[in-house]
Amino acid sequence: MVISIYVLIGFYAVLTGLAGVSQWKESKNQVRPVLFVLITISMLVILLIPDKRNMLLLLIVTFVMLHILSMAEGIRTKGKLTYSHHLFRFLFHALLLVLVYKFLI
Repeated sequence: MVISIYVLIGFYAVLTGLAGVSQWKESKNQVRPVLFVLITISMLVILLIPDKRNMLLLLIVTFVMLHILSMAEGIRTKGKLTYSHHLFRFLFHALLLVLVYKFLI
């Protein structure tokens, strides 16, 4: 189970990073896609932290930052928030954090 949690978080980070790179190529001088890429790289680095409590705390911070960035991006691109998307994303982040707390700490 531990390995599958690491793989799930890593896969999520890679997919989010690829989406950030794609947005970065489309919008040449925007800061938000660069922040998406940096946060996902930091998420991958956080998985290497041996102290699991610090890893959980830093994952909470990165998930909050990703959530804020995705809301800002949604407002910028569509002019409004898609509540179902952000609720699903929030629940997915919460599930990942519960899995980390339950199986890694």
